[in-house]
Amino acid sequence: MRGILKALAILPIMAGAAVAQDYPTKPVTMVVGFSAGGGMDTLARMAAEPASAALGQQIAGENRPGAGGTIAPGYVANAEPDGYTIWLGETAATIGPVVHGDVGYDPIESFVPIAQLAVAPLALVAGKDVPATNIQEFIDLVKANPGEYFYASPGVATLQHLAVEALADAAGLELDVVQFQGGSPSMQALLSGEVSFAVVSLSAARSQAEGGNVTILGVTTLDAVPGFEDIQPISAVIEGFSAAPRQFVMAPADTPEPAVAALREAFRTAMENEQLQADLAARGLMPTYLDGPDLAAELPGVIDMWSATARSVLP
Repeated sequence: MRGILKALAILPIMAGAAVAQDYPTKPVTMVVGFSAGGGMDTLARMAAEPASAALGQQIAGENRPGAGGTIAPGYVANAEPDGYTIWLGETAATIGPVVHGDVGYDPIESFVPIAQLAVAPLALVAGKDVPATNIQEFIDLVKANPGEYFYASPGVATLQHLAVEALADAAGLELDVVQFQGGSPSMQALLSGEVSFAVVSLSAARSQAEGGNVTILGVTTLDAVPGFEDIQPISAVIEGFSAAPRQFVMAPADTPEPAVAALREAFRTAMENEQLQADLAARGLMPTYLDGPDLAAELPGVIDMWSATARSVLP
């Protein structure tokens, strides 16, 4: 009798292993923490097509926006860990527990990294009447006029807010923040002259700069952005400075290894697609593939860096 019970107990484990070996047998849902039509949703759709072809099953996007992007990872963290529900994540959600408290997931323990896909450069921009055209002039101007310049933030502890705070700390600057509810109001404040500076996406910065509305002072990536080599990295003046959000794919913790391996191979193949690389670059993203183990090694340091800055600005 004891032998029968033992055999019955291991049946679910054996069944799970068999399912994993056959993976995938149905479409995979990739959950995105933002609304349809936005940058992350666009990235999901662009990456899903070649990844689906490589996987042999459709990878379909599902939008679960809200709570600063933390609803989606909370949902995926508590989904069945069978490889059929994955998360297209970004840096802001990894500091969700610091910014929002109990979000229902731990950014490290709740997931197994599949791959990093891209980095989203941010750009420091100045209003058209501000007498600065590059990072050094920006630093000199603010230092010569402490407490006189304001920058726009799309929300407390957003990555745009934190990037400016990290820059101010690294350069020893006194900059005052004006908080807005979202990127559009903060950009309008810059264009109207209500504030002097802002950190925005590189694509938004280029669009406004081409219209003569803003001056791009620098980008937050460690190196120059391909296709935007005329824009100086902030690191050229402040050595080692980097504050660019990452986009990556995660599966729930305890997802079977065969499913993890298949997903990693699918996204590795997808990121080798030259058309996808060109499409990402055209949208101001840097295709920056990292495999799962490398992403797992880097992520704790990235989270610690952003979390420390977030704690410094929270009430």
